Amino acid sequence: MQNLQRVNLLLERRQREALEKLAAQKKRSVSDLVREYITAGLQEDNSRQRERQLALEQARELSARILKRRKGKPLPDIVKLMEKMREERARELLGR
Repeated sequence: MQNLQRVNLLLERRQREALEKLAAQKKRSVSDLVREYITAGLQEDNSRQRERQLALEQARELSARILKRRKGKPLPDIVKLMEKMREERARELLGR
């Protein structure tokens, strides 16, 4: 058996009952199922983190390509631009 360590874990009654039922159906121990689910959850979490990291890298690469295409001139601050447009539209609507 692997180098296992004991951990106390508090579960809701329905969680414990569901684990016990599933363990009986699969002829496995509750501990074995919990270890499997923890491993799967950690792998999924790592996968999501890798996806976010990849998306961030792609966004940075796109930003660099845009900046290069614009010969170093940064894009305008879209938030400030939108605020300016809203102010102009509000003045227009209010007749000021």
